[in-house]
Amino acid sequence: MNKTAFIGPSALLLLLGLHGCIGAAATPSAPPVAGPTALDSRDSRPGLMVDRWRLPENGPRLNALLSAVTPKDPAPIPGAEAMQRDGFRVIVLDPEQLDVLEKALGSNSFTGRTWHGEAVGWRNIASRRLGAGTVVLLDGRARRVGNQVLAIGIRGYSIPTLDNAALQVEFAPYIVRKKLDPMASRSLGELRGDPLSQGIEWTLEPGHAIVVTSIPRLRGRVAAGPGDDLGTGQKVPEIPSEAQTSAPTINPPAGTGPAAPLPLTPAEILLDDAGVRTRGLIVITGRPHPSLGIPEQGD
Repeated sequence: MNKTAFIGPSALLLLLGLHGCIGAAATPSAPPVAGPTALDSRDSRPGLMVDRWRLPENGPRLNALLSAVTPKDPAPIPGAEAMQRDGFRVIVLDPEQLDVLEKALGSNSFTGRTWHGEAVGWRNIASRRLGAGTVVLLDGRARRVGNQVLAIGIRGYSIPTLDNAALQVEFAPYIVRKKLDPMASRSLGELRGDPLSQGIEWTLEPGHAIVVTSIPRLRGRVAAGPGDDLGTGQKVPEIPSEAQTSAPTINPPAGTGPAAPLPLTPAEILLDDAGVRTRGLIVITGRPHPSLGIPEQGD
Protein backbone atom coordinates (compact mmCIF):
# COMPACT_ATOMS: atom_id res chain seq x y z
CA MET A 1 0.00 0.00 0.00
CA ASN A 2 1.22 3.53 -0.76
CA LYS A 3 2.29 5.26 2.49
CA THR A 4 1.46 8.72 1.16
CA ALA A 5 -2.21 7.80 1.20
CA PHE A 6 -2.29 8.27 5.01
CA ILE A 7 -1.36 12.00 4.68
CA GLY A 8 -4.45 14.06 4.20
CA PRO A 9 -4.59 17.26 2.13
CA SER A 10 -4.77 19.55 5.18
CA ALA A 11 -1.77 17.88 6.85
CA LEU A 12 0.23 18.15 3.63
CA LEU A 13 -0.45 21.88 3.34
CA LEU A 14 0.59 22.36 6.97
CA LEU A 15 3.91 20.58 6.39
CA LEU A 16 4.63 22.64 3.28
CA GLY A 17 3.89 25.84 5.15
CA LEU A 18 6.22 24.92 8.00
CA HIS A 19 8.99 24.01 5.51
CA GLY A 20 8.66 27.39 3.81
CA CYS A 21 8.86 29.26 7.11
CA ILE A 22 11.96 27.35 8.22
CA GLY A 23 13.68 27.91 4.85
CA ALA A 24 12.93 31.62 4.86
CA ALA A 25 14.27 32.02 8.38
CA ALA A 26 17.47 30.09 7.70
CA THR A 27 18.41 31.92 4.46
CA PRO A 28 19.61 35.52 4.99
CA SER A 29 18.69 38.09 2.36
CA ALA A 30 21.49 39.00 -0.05
CA PRO A 31 22.68 42.61 0.08
CA PRO A 32 21.88 44.72 -3.01
CA VAL A 33 24.66 44.93 -5.58
CA ALA A 34 25.46 48.43 -6.80
CA GLY A 35 25.63 48.91 -10.56
CA PRO A 36 28.92 49.85 -12.21
CA THR A 37 29.62 53.55 -12.19
CA ALA A 38 32.76 53.47 -14.33
CA LEU A 39 34.73 51.12 -16.53
CA ASP A 40 35.09 47.62 -15.16
CA SER A 41 38.53 46.65 -13.95
CA ARG A 42 40.62 44.85 -16.54
CA ASP A 43 39.95 41.15 -16.73
CA SER A 44 42.54 39.06 -14.89
CA ARG A 45 41.97 35.90 -16.94
CA PRO A 46 45.02 34.82 -18.94
CA GLY A 47 44.88 35.09 -22.69
CA LEU A 48 44.07 37.61 -25.41
CA MET A 49 41.64 40.45 -24.67
CA VAL A 50 40.18 42.85 -27.27
CA ASP A 51 38.27 46.01 -26.30
CA ARG A 52 36.22 48.09 -28.75
CA TRP A 53 35.55 51.82 -28.48
CA ARG A 54 33.48 54.13 -30.67
CA LEU A 55 33.56 57.90 -30.48
CA PRO A 56 30.68 60.00 -31.81
CA GLU A 57 31.28 63.15 -33.78
CA ASN A 58 30.59 65.38 -30.76
CA GLY A 59 32.82 63.27 -28.46
CA PRO A 60 36.46 63.80 -27.55
CA ARG A 61 38.88 64.23 -30.44
CA LEU A 62 40.58 60.88 -30.89
CA ASN A 63 43.68 62.31 -32.59
CA ALA A 64 44.30 64.70 -29.72
CA LEU A 65 43.86 61.94 -27.15
CA LEU A 66 46.30 59.64 -28.94
CA SER A 67 48.85 62.43 -29.33
CA ALA A 68 48.66 63.09 -25.59
CA VAL A 69 49.50 59.50 -24.65
CA THR A 70 51.84 58.49 -27.48
CA PRO A 71 55.46 58.25 -26.27
CA LYS A 72 57.84 60.89 -27.61
CA ASP A 73 60.28 58.23 -28.78
CA PRO A 74 58.07 55.21 -29.50
CA ALA A 75 59.68 51.87 -30.13
CA PRO A 76 59.53 50.86 -33.79
CA ILE A 77 56.84 48.28 -34.48
CA PRO A 78 57.70 45.88 -37.31
CA GLY A 79 54.99 46.00 -39.95
CA ALA A 80 53.42 49.27 -38.75
CA GLU A 81 54.73 51.26 -41.72
CA ALA A 82 53.17 48.83 -44.20
CA MET A 83 49.83 49.01 -42.36
CA GLN A 84 49.96 52.82 -42.50
CA ARG A 85 49.64 52.63 -46.27
CA ASP A 86 46.25 50.98 -45.71
CA GLY A 87 45.18 53.65 -43.23
CA PHE A 88 46.01 51.90 -39.93
CA ARG A 89 47.74 53.58 -37.02
CA VAL A 90 49.32 51.24 -34.46
CA ILE A 91 50.89 52.33 -31.18
CA VAL A 92 51.97 50.52 -27.98
CA LEU A 93 51.07 52.05 -24.60
CA ASP A 94 52.30 51.24 -21.11
CA PRO A 95 49.83 50.78 -18.22
CA GLU A 96 49.92 54.45 -17.16
CA GLN A 97 49.32 55.74 -20.68
CA LEU A 98 46.53 53.23 -21.22
CA ASP A 99 44.81 54.33 -18.02
CA VAL A 100 44.94 57.96 -19.11
CA LEU A 101 43.50 57.10 -22.53
CA GLU A 102 40.62 55.03 -21.15
CA LYS A 103 39.66 57.71 -18.62
CA ALA A 104 39.70 60.35 -21.36
CA LEU A 105 37.54 58.22 -23.66
CA GLY A 106 34.94 57.66 -20.96
CA SER A 107 32.64 54.73 -20.30
CA ASN A 108 30.01 55.98 -22.76
CA SER A 109 32.37 55.27 -25.66
CA PHE A 110 33.09 51.71 -24.57
CA THR A 111 31.20 49.20 -26.75
CA GLY A 112 32.42 45.79 -25.60
CA ARG A 113 35.17 43.38 -24.60
CA THR A 114 35.97 39.96 -26.05
CA TRP A 115 38.15 37.43 -24.26
CA HIS A 116 39.79 35.02 -26.72
CA GLY A 117 41.95 33.08 -24.27
CA GLU A 118 44.90 31.23 -25.78
CA ALA A 119 44.02 32.05 -29.38
CA VAL A 120 46.49 29.86 -31.24
CA GLY A 121 44.26 29.94 -34.33
CA TRP A 122 43.21 33.11 -36.12
CA ARG A 123 40.09 34.99 -34.98
CA ASN A 124 38.32 37.90 -36.67
CA ILE A 125 37.97 41.02 -34.53
CA ALA A 126 36.42 43.13 -37.31
CA SER A 127 34.87 42.32 -40.67
CA ARG A 128 32.82 44.07 -43.32
CA ARG A 129 31.28 42.75 -46.52
CA LEU A 130 31.98 45.00 -49.49
CA GLY A 131 29.18 45.56 -51.96
CA ALA A 132 29.44 45.15 -55.69
CA GLY A 133 31.69 47.75 -57.30
CA THR A 134 33.24 48.95 -54.03
CA VAL A 135 36.50 50.84 -54.52
CA VAL A 136 39.04 50.75 -51.68
CA LEU A 137 42.27 52.71 -51.29
CA LEU A 138 44.82 49.89 -51.01
CA ASP A 139 48.49 50.79 -50.62
CA GLY A 140 47.77 54.30 -51.90
CA ARG A 141 45.94 53.12 -55.02
CA ALA A 142 42.23 52.91 -55.72
CA ARG A 143 41.25 49.31 -56.41
CA ARG A 144 37.88 47.71 -57.07
CA VAL A 145 37.40 44.86 -54.57
CA GLY A 146 33.63 44.45 -54.44
CA ASN A 147 31.73 41.29 -53.48
CA GLN A 148 34.37 40.29 -50.92
CA VAL A 149 34.77 40.31 -47.15
CA LEU A 150 37.39 42.57 -45.58
CA ALA A 151 38.52 41.56 -42.08
CA ILE A 152 41.17 41.89 -39.38
CA GLY A 153 42.55 38.58 -38.15
CA ILE A 154 44.29 38.22 -34.79
CA ARG A 155 45.80 35.54 -32.61
CA GLY A 156 47.66 35.60 -29.31
CA TYR A 157 49.33 32.92 -27.23
CA SER A 158 51.58 32.79 -24.17
CA ILE A 159 55.33 32.35 -24.60
CA PRO A 160 58.19 32.18 -22.08
CA THR A 161 60.81 34.94 -22.10
CA LEU A 162 64.10 35.51 -20.30
CA ASP A 163 62.49 37.84 -17.77
CA ASN A 164 59.04 36.29 -17.46
CA ALA A 165 56.13 35.13 -19.58
CA ALA A 166 54.54 37.36 -22.26
CA LEU A 167 51.80 37.21 -24.87
CA GLN A 168 52.76 36.90 -28.52
CA VAL A 169 50.25 38.87 -30.60
CA GLU A 170 49.84 38.77 -34.38
CA PHE A 171 47.21 40.58 -36.42
CA ALA A 172 46.77 41.59 -40.04
CA PRO A 173 44.07 43.01 -42.32
CA TYR A 174 43.11 40.60 -45.07
CA ILE A 175 40.52 39.70 -47.68
CA VAL A 176 38.70 36.50 -46.82
CA ARG A 177 39.24 33.82 -49.42
CA LYS A 178 35.97 32.69 -50.97
CA LYS A 179 36.98 29.06 -51.43
CA LEU A 180 38.85 27.60 -48.48
CA ASP A 181 40.59 24.28 -48.11
CA PRO A 182 39.92 23.26 -44.48
CA MET A 183 42.90 20.90 -44.43
CA ALA A 184 45.25 23.64 -45.62
CA SER A 185 43.86 26.53 -43.56
CA ARG A 186 42.46 25.38 -40.24
CA SER A 187 44.75 22.47 -39.43
CA LEU A 188 47.93 24.41 -40.16
CA GLY A 189 46.73 27.63 -38.51
CA GLU A 190 47.12 29.80 -41.60
CA LEU A 191 45.25 33.03 -42.18
CA ARG A 192 42.08 32.16 -44.07
CA GLY A 193 42.56 34.72 -46.82
CA ASP A 194 44.95 37.04 -48.61
CA PRO A 195 46.68 39.55 -46.27
CA LEU A 196 46.88 43.17 -47.38
CA SER A 197 50.27 43.55 -45.67
CA GLN A 198 52.63 41.53 -43.52
CA GLY A 199 50.72 42.68 -40.44
CA ILE A 200 52.01 43.14 -36.90
CA GLU A 201 53.87 40.66 -34.72
CA TRP A 202 54.59 41.94 -31.21
CA THR A 203 55.53 40.49 -27.82
CA LEU A 204 53.03 42.14 -25.48
CA GLU A 205 54.23 42.59 -21.91
CA PRO A 206 51.68 42.26 -19.06
CA GLY A 207 49.80 45.54 -18.55
CA HIS A 208 50.80 46.98 -21.93
CA ALA A 209 48.37 47.48 -24.80
CA ILE A 210 48.35 47.70 -28.59
CA VAL A 211 46.06 50.45 -29.85
CA VAL A 212 44.77 50.30 -33.42
CA THR A 213 42.89 53.15 -35.07
CA SER A 214 42.52 54.76 -38.47
CA ILE A 215 44.62 57.61 -39.82
CA PRO A 216 42.51 60.71 -40.50
CA ARG A 217 42.65 62.21 -43.95
CA LEU A 218 40.75 64.54 -46.24
CA ARG A 219 37.48 62.98 -47.37
CA GLY A 220 36.77 65.58 -50.05
CA ARG A 221 33.77 67.00 -48.19
CA VAL A 222 35.34 70.45 -48.01
CA ALA A 223 38.15 71.45 -50.31
CA ALA A 224 41.35 72.35 -48.50
CA GLY A 225 42.50 75.91 -48.90
CA PRO A 226 46.02 77.30 -49.18
CA GLY A 227 47.93 76.89 -45.93
CA ASP A 228 45.59 74.21 -44.54
CA ASP A 229 47.24 71.28 -42.82
CA LEU A 230 46.82 67.91 -44.51
CA GLY A 231 47.43 65.98 -41.28
CA THR A 232 50.93 64.96 -42.34
CA GLY A 233 52.79 68.17 -41.47
CA GLN A 234 52.48 69.46 -45.05
CA LYS A 235 50.62 72.57 -46.11
CA VAL A 236 48.46 73.00 -49.17
CA PRO A 237 50.54 75.10 -51.59
CA GLU A 238 49.17 78.38 -52.84
CA ILE A 239 48.24 78.35 -56.51
CA PRO A 240 48.56 81.65 -58.40
CA SER A 241 45.25 83.09 -59.45
CA GLU A 242 44.34 84.02 -63.01
CA ALA A 243 45.08 87.69 -62.35
CA GLN A 244 48.58 86.88 -61.13
CA THR A 245 49.43 84.79 -64.21
CA SER A 246 51.51 86.74 -66.67
CA ALA A 247 50.41 84.81 -69.77
CA PRO A 248 47.05 83.17 -70.38
CA THR A 249 47.06 79.41 -70.32
CA ILE A 250 44.82 77.04 -72.19
CA ASN A 251 44.74 74.39 -69.50
CA PRO A 252 44.09 75.35 -65.85
CA PRO A 253 46.96 74.97 -63.39
CA ALA A 254 47.33 71.62 -61.67
CA GLY A 255 45.15 71.30 -58.61
CA THR A 256 42.43 73.77 -59.58
CA GLY A 257 39.97 71.21 -60.95
CA PRO A 258 36.92 69.83 -59.13
CA ALA A 259 37.68 68.00 -55.91
CA ALA A 260 36.72 64.33 -55.77
CA PRO A 261 36.64 62.33 -52.53
CA LEU A 262 39.21 59.58 -52.19
CA PRO A 263 37.99 56.03 -51.63
CA LEU A 264 37.91 54.76 -48.08
CA THR A 265 40.93 52.94 -46.70
CA PRO A 266 40.60 49.45 -45.17
CA ALA A 267 41.08 51.00 -41.73
CA GLU A 268 38.15 53.39 -42.21
CA ILE A 269 35.93 50.58 -43.46
CA LEU A 270 36.78 48.20 -40.61
CA LEU A 271 37.18 50.60 -37.68
CA ASP A 272 35.11 53.69 -38.48
CA ASP A 273 31.56 54.21 -39.60
CA ALA A 274 31.79 56.81 -42.35
CA GLY A 275 28.01 56.86 -42.75
CA VAL A 276 27.42 58.39 -39.32
CA ARG A 277 30.91 59.90 -39.01
CA THR A 278 32.20 58.10 -35.94
CA ARG A 279 35.70 56.89 -35.12
CA GLY A 280 36.53 53.41 -33.93
CA LEU A 281 39.32 52.23 -31.66
CA ILE A 282 40.64 48.75 -30.81
CA VAL A 283 42.67 48.13 -27.65
CA ILE A 284 44.50 44.79 -27.49
CA THR A 285 45.71 43.60 -24.10
CA GLY A 286 46.61 40.24 -22.68
CA ARG A 287 47.92 38.32 -19.74
CA PRO A 288 50.22 35.33 -20.23
CA HIS A 289 49.38 32.04 -18.62
CA PRO A 290 50.83 31.79 -15.09
CA SER A 291 52.27 28.35 -15.79
CA LEU A 292 54.85 29.89 -18.14
CA GLY A 293 56.00 32.59 -15.72
CA ILE A 294 58.91 32.50 -13.33
CA PRO A 295 57.66 31.51 -9.84
CA GLU A 296 58.26 33.99 -7.08
CA GLN A 297 61.14 33.13 -4.77
CA GLY A 298 60.21 32.75 -1.11
CA ASP A 299 62.02 34.50 1.70
